[in-house]
Order: sequence, then structure tokens, then C-alpha cells
Amino acid sequence: MNYFNYNKGTLYSEGVAIKDIASENATPFYCYSSDAFISNINKLKKAFNEISPKICYSTKSNSNLSILKLLNKEGAGADVVSVGELKKSLLAGINPSEIVFSGVGKTEEEIEFAISNKIFQINAESVSELHTINKIAKSLNIRQQVSIRINPDIIGDTHKNISTGGLGDKFGIPFSDVKDLFFNNSSFADIEISGIAFHIGSQIKTIEPFTKVFKKTSELIKEVNRDRQIIKFLDIGGGFGVDYENNTQEFPLNEYVDLIKKFFDVKALKIILEPGRYISWNAGILVTKVLYIKIHGNKKFIITDCGMNDFMRPALYEGFHKIIPLIEIQSTEKISTDVVGPICETTDKLISIDEFYDVKEGDLLAVLNTGAYGSSMSSNYNVRPLIDEVLISKDTYRIVRKRQTFEESILQET
Repeated sequence: MNYFNYNKGTLYSEGVAIKDIASENATPFYCYSSDAFISNINKLKKAFNEISPKICYSTKSNSNLSILKLLNKEGAGADVVSVGELKKSLLAGINPSEIVFSGVGKTEEEIEFAISNKIFQINAESVSELHTINKIAKSLNIRQQVSIRINPDIIGDTHKNISTGGLGDKFGIPFSDVKDLFFNNSSFADIEISGIAFHIGSQIKTIEPFTKVFKKTSELIKEVNRDRQIIKFLDIGGGFGVDYENNTQEFPLNEYVDLIKKFFDVKALKIILEPGRYISWNAGILVTKVLYIKIHGNKKFIITDCGMNDFMRPALYEGFHKIIPLIEIQSTEKISTDVVGPICETTDKLISIDEFYDVKEGDLLAVLNTGAYGSSMSSNYNVRPLIDEVLISKDTYRIVRKRQTFEESILQET
């Protein structure tokens, strides 16, 4: 579904014209729709209603405080991968009992903070980490619920940079080592190892990889739980793919739910989901201005004020994002065109396309579907400021992250 559409030739979201925001705020900036976040999470809740999972929004996709608060009101918890994300989630009002801490490199300080705040679950990704969690839990006299993140050696059909389920990836404990951790866990007397977690990658658009990992995991759970129920929680991650090119949420959620019910006893196991992109991707756009236009032979360059420091996905993942003008343009030019940014890197490119709108210098463009892994991956590269983030709700908008000043960007330097 589109949450940014033309109305009489002008791009709108909900009841606000994006050009009006641009007239009052410098470009580039991120612009989000509250309705999009709410609709997306409720679509997931409806699809999974029968198994009533704990939905822990993957904050790394977009960790803006206002968005975390918005999703918390809709019943979402949080999946975090750093103490910073954990602190933001708590600050947004998310109950610690709804927070899962994932990630391969948690420090002792991060683990101590998580246990002290009595979060629901820590997903351990190595035997060494299990020992560290156990040691800290003992020192705090708090018994912490822990799930073992398995590496099932199953790779989803996705970009190599966002694959996380193969033995060549850094994530999880090898499948062959997991069973022994449940049966011979006397070294971990101060933690409750009662869950399995896995996440085989992001942007997975087909059901087949999940069929493989579900089958393999269900066999493990049956074996471990043969005499008594040791495994009580099953964290199945996220990774539901979306179609950036055609702007659709094409992942077969109903088939996925049926697959869960086929392989797992959903009455005995508490299911945990960690969706991120599926909730936030189409909830945002990135607004940028055309600075210059130049032609090199048969190649046209449209140079914008949005750099790869503002939006990393095209450079990092070869991510495709449609770009449209804020004021509708009918005419296009059939010429090889690169829409690029001002960063001194060849990969600072938003899109390469054979035909593009006949835009002029000074025109405003919207890079679509940038709600996920946009602002959360931005940086100060080339000493550029972090940009504004704007949240629309019905017919009003407000700035939910202010543009950084130069002085703020160097505040920690001496």
C-alpha cells in the first residue's frame, strides 16, 4: 500500500502536502507517516492473531523515539542489538518484559544493564557469551531468561550482505552444538536457558528457506523436550521481504503462519517475532533537492543534496528505491541517468536508470520507501550533519529529530 500519493499533482501523505514541509524546512529530510506504521503493525497482528506471538519490533530498522512510542501504543515490544537501542526503547516506554536483546558482540556492560533492567530475553550467540551472561546474572542475583540463537546453516534467497543463517556468517551457535547445551548445562546454573532463536536473513521473499529451518528446528525441539519441556520459547526472528520496485508487501504471511502451526506446538511454545523492515519500510520517504544537472556524452547526472551518509542502502546493499518529484511531472527523458549525491565516493548514487523525469535544477524529489534502514544508518561522513526527521499525523506534522548543527557534530572532539 502507498502512504505517499499524488493529489491534484502534488505529493501528499495523510492530509499534508510534502512541498509545504519542504518550504518550511531545509532539505534533505526524512518524512514519515504515522498511519503507515500503525497499519503495518496491525496487519502483522491480524495475520498472526491465531498464534498470538510476542511482536518485538526490530529497532535497528528505525529507532526514532517517536516511532518507538507510536509502535508501543500499538502493542509492540522491541528487539534491540545494543545498549543504546535498549535505552531508547525503555525511554519510549516499552516494558522491559517486552524486550529481546540480540547481537553477536554484547559487552559485559551491556549485558549487565539488560539484566539489571529485567528484560524478557537475551539471545546468546556463542558459548562464551553464555558464560558471561551466567557470571553477570550470578553477581546480580537475577535469574535471566536466555535463548540460544542457532545457526541452522540455511541461507535465505537474499543479498549476501544481509544473509545471517549460513555457517559462513558470524551469527549464532552451530546447530550441531546446540543440543548439548540444553542437556549439559550445569555450567549455567544462574540463568534459565529455555528458548531457541534464529534469524536467517532480511528481505526473504519466499517461504522455502523458512520451511527448511522450521523443519530442522522442530526436530531439535522435539528431541530436547522428549522427557520434559525444556524449550518454552521460540524466537523466529523476522526477515519478511518486501518489493521495493513494485511497492508491495508480497511476503505470504498466511502461508508462513500455517507453516508455524505445521511444525510447532503453538500452545506449548511462546512464539516471538522480530519484524523491522516490514513495519517501517514504506512508512517513510527522503526528500531531496536537485542542485545541478550535467551531461557527460550519453550520460546524464542529476546531482542532489542527499548523500550516502544520509541514506546508505543503495551504496551498501545495491538497494533499489523509486524516486519521484514532489510536483508531478509527466514528461520523461530516455537517456541513461544517475541520480547522485554530493559525497566524494563513486558509490554515492541513489539510482541508475535508463529513463527519468525531465526535472530542473531546484526541483524537489522524494526517494520512496526509506522508512527502514535510512535514518538509522546515517552518519556524519564528509562532516555532514544528521538531517531532520518529520512525522505526519493526519493533517499536521512535527519534527521528531532536529537537524544537527556543525557545533553539535563536533561536540565530543577536543
